[in-house]
Amino acid sequence: MSALEKINLFFSVFLDGLKSLKKPVLWLPFLFYALIQFLLLLALVYFYSPLLSTVFIPLVKGFVGDFALHYPGYFLFLPKIFSRGNLLLGGILGIIFIGWATHLFFSYFLPDRKAKLGEGLKVTFSKYFLLLGVWLIETLVLLGWFYLIPRIGKGLLTGGFKRELAFEILSLGLGIVFYCFFAYAFAAIVISGKNILSGLGSSVSIYRRNFFSTYFFVLIPNLLTFPFTLLNHRAALLISKFNPEVIFLILILEIGVSMIANYILISTLTRFYLYDQGLD
Repeated sequence: MSALEKINLFFSVFLDGLKSLKKPVLWLPFLFYALIQFLLLLALVYFYSPLLSTVFIPLVKGFVGDFALHYPGYFLFLPKIFSRGNLLLGGILGIIFIGWATHLFFSYFLPDRKAKLGEGLKVTFSKYFLLLGVWLIETLVLLGWFYLIPRIGKGLLTGGFKRELAFEILSLGLGIVFYCFFAYAFAAIVISGKNILSGLGSSVSIYRRNFFSTYFFVLIPNLLTFPFTLLNHRAALLISKFNPEVIFLILILEIGVSMIANYILISTLTRFYLYDQGLD
C-alpha cells in the first residue's frame, strides 16, 4: 500500500468513527463509565461525610498526608488523588466498559450484524481476566515510562512555562509510542477470541505495519484531554487565582471530555482492526 493510500485509509477509518457518534446505543458504555467516575469524584470531594470517612480518610492520608485533610489544601491534591483512584477504577471496571464498547462497535461496523447490549456484556465478562492481564501489562509499561521520564528531564521541569510545556508534549508523544503496542489487544481478545499473548502479538504486528495510522488514532483523542493534564499540574496556581472548588469543576469537565475522547479512540481502533483483519 502506498503512502497516499494509507493516508486515505486513515481518514476513511477516522470518519467512520466520527459518523458512529450519531448512534445513541454506542454511547452507553461511555456514559455509564463517566457516571461511575463522577460518583468516585464526588466521594473523594466529600470524603469527610459520615458514610465515607471511615474508608476515605485513611486512604487520603496514605496518599498525600495529613495536610490534604484540611481546606483548601485538599483541592491542591485532588487531581493526584482522583488520578490514582481513576487508575484503580480502570483496572476493576474500565476494562469491562472498553470491552463492551469494542464489541458494540464491532457489531455496528459490520452490516450483517446488529449491536446487542447483552451480547457485548456477556462476551466481555467471559474475557474479563484476559482483558485484565493485558491492562496490567500495559499499565506497568506506561507507569514505568511516566515514572522514568520526569527523572530523565528533571532540568526541563524547572525552566519556565515554555520548557515545561515542551516537556509535557514530549512526554505525551513518546508515551503514545508505548501505548500503541497495546492499542489493538482488546479488539483481538473480544472480537477474535485470542489469548493474552496472541492478542498482544496481533496488536504489535498491526502497529508495526501501520505505525503512523495507529499513532494518530491514539494521538488525536489524547490531544482533547491534554489541556487537563496541564491544568491539573498547575492546581496551586489555579487555587491562588480562583476559588479552590475550581479544581472540582475542572475534573468534572475532564470526565466529560475524556468520555468523548475514549469514544473516538475505541471506535477508530476497532474500525481499523476490522479492516486490517479482513473482517469488514
